[in-house]
Amino acid sequence: MKKPIYFLILFLLVKITLKSQEKFAIDGYVSQMGSSVFISDSSNATWDYILHNRINTAYYFNENVTAKLQFRNQFLWGETIELTPDYAEKFSMDNGFFDLNWNWYGGSKSVLNTQIDRAFLEYTNGKFELSIGRQRINWGRTLVWNPNDIFNAYSYYEFDYPEKPGSDAVRTVYYSGSAASYELVAKIDSANNLTLAGLRKISKGGYDFQFLGGYANGEDFVLGTGWEGSIKQFAFRGEMTYYHPQNNFKDTSGIFLASIGTDFSFSNSLMIQAEFLYNDRKTLAQLNQIYAAPANSKSLSISEYNFFANVTYPITPILSAYMAGMYYTDQNGFFLMPGIDLSLTNNLNFSLIYQYFNVEITTNRRIGMNMAFGRLKWNF
Repeated sequence: MKKPIYFLILFLLVKITLKSQEKFAIDGYVSQMGSSVFISDSSNATWDYILHNRINTAYYFNENVTAKLQFRNQFLWGETIELTPDYAEKFSMDNGFFDLNWNWYGGSKSVLNTQIDRAFLEYTNGKFELSIGRQRINWGRTLVWNPNDIFNAYSYYEFDYPEKPGSDAVRTVYYSGSAASYELVAKIDSANNLTLAGLRKISKGGYDFQFLGGYANGEDFVLGTGWEGSIKQFAFRGEMTYYHPQNNFKDTSGIFLASIGTDFSFSNSLMIQAEFLYNDRKTLAQLNQIYAAPANSKSLSISEYNFFANVTYPITPILSAYMAGMYYTDQNGFFLMPGIDLSLTNNLNFSLIYQYFNVEITTNRRIGMNMAFGRLKWNF
């Protein structure tokens, strides 16, 4: 019964748009991507294909009220679906309170799916802002790992989903200054777990600071802080979050995560970026659990100490290249992601991306996983 509510919103948006097109905005993109995955021998590779369409809509009722609906349609075909039991069923699972992820079709080698990840009403009046519905609550400061992002954690490896997931939430913000605010958010997920937290932002000494506290995922009390500024020409940002389980409140079984990062751009447009994550979680996530989306912001890594570096350079005005990498200390493992982006026209881009994981799974036994992607993307 939850899904029809959003279809009603979509119907009303379309109906109103026919009467007042100047108040309606729409954009999005269409992409097609082929991929290949193999462990060590490319002769045993699996091949897959994704046709991906995203639609972003907004209707401006007046200067105070806006309705936004954003969704993606995906057609997936390939051997991964054929080799994975219940792939279609798992792909249509929705972590939100409302079930807004469903399959139109699921076969032995293909799936046609629609997922609504933004559907909310937003009200603004002076310094006050209120939004209700599925929305992105972004409390992160660093660029790769976000311990402060307690509402909707995301995966750095999932490059084909730049919008990132949303939450079914109520969000209120009061802006007390140009770079200062109070924010309160309440979210409920598919298991009816509550996340309720407040955020205070201030600006001091050339830095933006934030402080958060609340209750996360129906199981933890949480405290955190973050900052963003610069040291001379180097950007300097970081986040720290502490989780303490409500069921063991009197002991010291809490979990602490901290990330710190920097980046710098040279005069020739060469950009370097580095980041470090510390995660003292006693039971760390497995690689396959964090690749598509971490369960929460406690499960951001497979190692206690994690290092990241990236170099990006625009070779020509229409061609850029990058090399990103990670090092996982616990597994003595690493991740590499080289890629190139080519602008064919103002709205058409071609990308080649390669991902390589190499980790030690047992003593004297390592495993390497290769993933190659070719994508053509048209924005409108």
